[in-house]
Amino acid sequence: MKAKTILMSELTSIGKWRANLHVHAEAELSSEKFKLVRLAEVVTESTIAKNPAELSGGRFYYIGLEHVESITGESINIDVVDSEQVKSRSKEFQCGDVLYGRLRPYLRKAIYVEHPYVSGLCSPEFIVLKAKKQFILPLFLREILISEQVTELVSRLQAGAALPRVSAKDLLNISIPLPPLQFQEECVKKIERFRSQRRDLLSKASTATKEGQKVISGIFN
Repeated sequence: MKAKTILMSELTSIGKWRANLHVHAEAELSSEKFKLVRLAEVVTESTIAKNPAELSGGRFYYIGLEHVESITGESINIDVVDSEQVKSRSKEFQCGDVLYGRLRPYLRKAIYVEHPYVSGLCSPEFIVLKAKKQFILPLFLREILISEQVTELVSRLQAGAALPRVSAKDLLNISIPLPPLQFQEECVKKIERFRSQRRDLLSKASTATKEGQKVISGIFN
């Protein structure tokens, strides 16, 4: 076996050395209620990538990190684009996938792909995950991945000083609590209800803002 001596300063400069990675007591999650399983056991990573020109029709949905709201995972202006608008090879996604932002994971950007985004391409900065539904529900998976506990752990695994990223290998190697499917279903129902309430409130806030502007506009008429 070959070995090479590297200065700690070199590792630090490229983000490969962080003391907290070597504190084992803090490098794993825990749960008193549910067993822990490796993420790789309940999801598969899709690495299928295509050049935009390869897609039939030349138009498709494209999701970049800028199209995903932190924490909530709400879509932001996702739209159909022309192949000319996406210059580089991109990952393919399908409805039901969970796209996890590997760049600056502390931003907690992950989106559960649902209607109307049946399929399309996404930024290479996403790790495309397909939930094994006999073990874990996709929306439940998304919520677990952006939880404070998982984010804190994953942030320890990121590498790179200027543009810190977590690798798919490191992400899939973490262990997460896995409740029974019935418990997950109950959680998802609550989450969906809260998401709906949030969207309703945002819609009302937007309407109230527009009505307020109408009052001011009347001053100029």
